[in-house]
Amino acid sequence: MKTSWKGSISFGMVYFPVNVYTATSGSDGVKLNYLHRKCHSRIRYKKFCEACNVEVSQDEIVKGYEYEKDRYIVITDEDFEKLPIKSKKVISISHFVDEDEVDPIYLDKAYFISPGNFSASKAFELFRRAMRETGKVGIAKITLTSNEYVAMIKPYDKGGMLLYLLYYSDEIKKIEEITELNYNVDIHNNELKMAISLIDNMTGEFDIGQYRNEYQDALKQLIQSRIEGKEVVSPPEAQSNIIDLMEALKASVEAAKHARTDSSGTGKEKSRGKSKGKSTGNRIRKTGTEGRKPAAGENDTGELAGVNAGVNTSTKTKSGGKRKIL
Repeated sequence: MKTSWKGSISFGMVYFPVNVYTATSGSDGVKLNYLHRKCHSRIRYKKFCEACNVEVSQDEIVKGYEYEKDRYIVITDEDFEKLPIKSKKVISISHFVDEDEVDPIYLDKAYFISPGNFSASKAFELFRRAMRETGKVGIAKITLTSNEYVAMIKPYDKGGMLLYLLYYSDEIKKIEEITELNYNVDIHNNELKMAISLIDNMTGEFDIGQYRNEYQDALKQLIQSRIEGKEVVSPPEAQSNIIDLMEALKASVEAAKHARTDSSGTGKEKSRGKSKGKSTGNRIRKTGTEGRKPAAGENDTGELAGVNAGVNTSTKTKSGGKRKIL
């Protein structure tokens, strides 16, 4: 895996080298190009200098700041390197906090952290294990791609540590600006109990592997259908006559109970073929394709139907955030 940042972590008098790796990636979904509506030719973007009336290459481009209208100062890579910022090479832990003190709204991009070399392994593991034993996370700063970020460092259950870039407080919008939240409603105890019952019946284990990007699946099917000259028809939306909140809650609870009963029944049928003395729980952990309806263009096994022979389209698509730091 390619490193995104190399430097050191320091806390107190302890100092050890680390490597930082991007932990997430953008979506590997269908890539669409911009075309000219008239002739369907590919649209190309060129870097063009209006003053010189010429197209320029990337190595002819520098960065600049407009301090007055059409007047700029040039900032070079050497200028960035000379900035007196400690966090360019050192992740200095300022203090430790309980993880639940960090509001999830501040979490941005995630990174893996590893020891920078073999000799740093003991200090790295000591730091990791101490945070795990105390339930604390470290707050620090790090400079990435010409900007400095607040960072949260925590031990990762699967090994190593995680570093989360955090948004600054002025980057978070104020929820008070959402006028629709200025409501005043009365909730009856029966409604609350019914809603809690619904949540209880729908509670299970979190398994991100059971979710797929159905939008990308449907888009692939649309493209395949267009290639084959077929017309794509959207399925009609499910209609419901339920307009009363309590009636809707009761119907939802019943549906959840039936779904759980069906799941338990499936588990019992599977356990009959096992030898005596072994028992299985009634809760079945579902895979990515079990227990869900096929997405648009899939067959019962979860594979895309109607694709050309030799093309592998059954691979899961990765999902990722829109904001790319590195």
